[in-house]
Amino acid sequence: MIYNKFYFRISLLLLLPILLGGCGLAKLARVQGEGDLTVVESTLAENIGTLERLAKLGNEGLIVKTARAYSSYAGFFEDRMEEAEIAGDMETAAKMRAQAIDYYQRSEGYAFKVLAKSHITFNSPRDVEIPVFKASLRRIKKKQVEPLFWAAYAIGRGISLQKDDLMQVIDLVRVRLMMERVLELDETFYYGSAHLFYAVYYGDRSVSIGGDPEKAKEHIERVDEINDGKFLMSKYYLARYYAYPKQDAKLYRQALQEVLDAPSDIYPGEEAATALAKSRSKRWLDQIDMLFDLEEGGDTE
Repeated sequence: MIYNKFYFRISLLLLLPILLGGCGLAKLARVQGEGDLTVVESTLAENIGTLERLAKLGNEGLIVKTARAYSSYAGFFEDRMEEAEIAGDMETAAKMRAQAIDYYQRSEGYAFKVLAKSHITFNSPRDVEIPVFKASLRRIKKKQVEPLFWAAYAIGRGISLQKDDLMQVIDLVRVRLMMERVLELDETFYYGSAHLFYAVYYGDRSVSIGGDPEKAKEHIERVDEINDGKFLMSKYYLARYYAYPKQDAKLYRQALQEVLDAPSDIYPGEEAATALAKSRSKRWLDQIDMLFDLEEGGDTE
């Protein structure tokens, strides 16, 4: 029986290149270059289950890809949640929020499954004391940046969707420590997105509780430096997490309009990220009248 299981496992591993190349997972691997968000979402929806089943083989690369796929898929439900909130459809918004939280939790679980191989702490990362958690992060090496980032990203996004839950928010310190370690090991990973975490961290809270729009801007500018200004999500973050907190309507409009005016292939091979930045920028630019008091001197021209 043990031999049969071992043989079956090895057979699947040998077949893995065929499975990946002969089905939708090949398309999933190229999804970053897809500029149509409808195609991106459908590709994720159609193949995430297959990816999850393959991840059960124990291959670390597949486990990490599953974590990333779930976080990416969750983002579409966040977008639908925002759209529903703007339309005043709170019932749909609540459903989309719950779905996004579920997918972020799955992403977190897969990412920590890989990290747990480096230290037992990551088997129950939210249960250990902060000093122990921090010490365990020091054991993580550069080759583990990918699962570390996706674990931190998933927790962080989940917290942002559950701000009324103190037990969730209290774990923000863990996310900050994880993103600090990502920056130490490879600040350029995934477009330098660990810097964008800090843009939200400092830009999405009031000064009285640690907010600092200028620090948010510094991290956003670093993302621009890393990507030669081609990663348009940084301009979206500049509008949302710097211009809006500063109530700078002119900069807000300018940053979002630059995203909308940019060519779809400004970042060759990363058309999906560009399309997502354009979609979100349009939604937030459409809300400028609600976010700024334009009648009393807000300069948006």
